[in-house]
Amino acid sequence: MADIIAPLSGIVLAGGRSTRMGRDKASLPWGDGDLLNTVLAALAPVCRRLIVVSNVPRTIGLAEVAVVADRYRGCGPLAGIHAGLLAAGEGYSFVAACDMPYLRSDAVAYMAKAAEGYDAAVPYVDGHFNPLHAVYHHRCLPAVEALLAGGRYRVVDFYEQVNLRRVGKDELAVFDAELAMLRNMNSPDDLPPGFGR
Repeated sequence: MADIIAPLSGIVLAGGRSTRMGRDKASLPWGDGDLLNTVLAALAPVCRRLIVVSNVPRTIGLAEVAVVADRYRGCGPLAGIHAGLLAAGEGYSFVAACDMPYLRSDAVAYMAKAAEGYDAAVPYVDGHFNPLHAVYHHRCLPAVEALLAGGRYRVVDFYEQVNLRRVGKDELAVFDAELAMLRNMNSPDDLPPGFGR
């Protein structure tokens, strides 16, 4: 198992409205728990602290997990990244969505190493960024906040303002050939066959 990376915090965004799923994604049953706690369990081995960004109360199965709310309400994942980075303080944070049950601790550790010397490390696969399987340094906060204050909410819009490391498909495929770690459970169609629908 990967060792905890001292400066790395883990941030899980669980404040979405889950409109496509039709119900709260974070609390969907998964394995022995739910989606949110499955993601937290994958981050715990490699993160010194864990933060959940949510605008509603959450049941957390792990001890000492901070829960914080968005400061910019209704502004999507960018606002969640902002709130998480504020709570994490200095250093690097790995940011994930609460509906990514195939997250891998070893791949998270690799992302953290890839970020060293950069402001952010983000998977870039088949011409698209994956901003919620990414590492961001606290230094990204001013660029993130400037977008939010200006009414711009696309996460990728601040990438041109920071020193960005693109993490390629081949790098991540070493850990997971199918790149399932990047998958989100956005709608009932994304859930495994036989899932309680």
